[in-house]
Amino acid sequence: MVKRLVNTLSLPVFIFPILAMSFATETSANEPLRLKHTVYLGGLYLGSVKTDVREAGNTYAIMSEARSNSSLTWMFEWIANATSSGTVFKNKVVPDYHFHQSAWNDKKRGATLTFDADGDVKAELVGKKNTNLQKYTPLPKDGLRNSVDPMSMILSAVLSYEADNRCDGYYPVFDGRRRYDVKLTDAGEKVFKPSKYSVFSGKASGCRINIIEKGGFKRDADYKLDEDEELIVWVAKPVEGGRPVPVRMQVQTDLGSMEMHLEKYTDGRVQLASKSAQ
Repeated sequence: MVKRLVNTLSLPVFIFPILAMSFATETSANEPLRLKHTVYLGGLYLGSVKTDVREAGNTYAIMSEARSNSSLTWMFEWIANATSSGTVFKNKVVPDYHFHQSAWNDKKRGATLTFDADGDVKAELVGKKNTNLQKYTPLPKDGLRNSVDPMSMILSAVLSYEADNRCDGYYPVFDGRRRYDVKLTDAGEKVFKPSKYSVFSGKASGCRINIIEKGGFKRDADYKLDEDEELIVWVAKPVEGGRPVPVRMQVQTDLGSMEMHLEKYTDGRVQLASKSAQ
């Protein structure tokens, strides 16, 4: 049960930082885009995800930190950190470095990825490796070349989004252990009512996320969405003239309804916080 809670919390850790990254090209010069999202499962506060995006010329750097609810330390404690960096040449995203590490009750697990100009990627792992093919699917032999890390991947998608305000594309991703493709499709619009948990209310655009597993995944996953449940992240500008960022997610899991809210938003000009901000 505890491990399933941790795996459930890890879902927004994967999604929200990379989506925040995708809209960072609109931030003010030398001003970081800072976001804080809170995650609830069946009304229970699970934890938060903080994202900090910085740019300098044609280079980018993203940092994220996720923490479980401190009130749940009697049951489990979970912390995750990630960093990505790279450059953009003629609208092509070229990552050079990615690091992520999580700690569950002091058990660390993570990876450091380095990318070269030829599209090759090397991974140094921390923690248990997915070598038991009875538990994990094998990585594709020739499928890692020209892949990108999860946080850099969405920067490629922003080019399409900026062109027509639609979320679409198909992207090869490698996180050090798992190789998968991310398919993004437009999911229309939705209006959200004011909430004490969020700085945003109003109309948002949907980004549907489909993960196509290629290798390195558990054959018997601890976490799964409800059957036929769509994973959609809703994107909008929290203030007029602000930056479009992920503002809400609602999805049914086998442990209940999970929600994400944008609790804090700072873009160098504006600082917002929800009524329930911690």
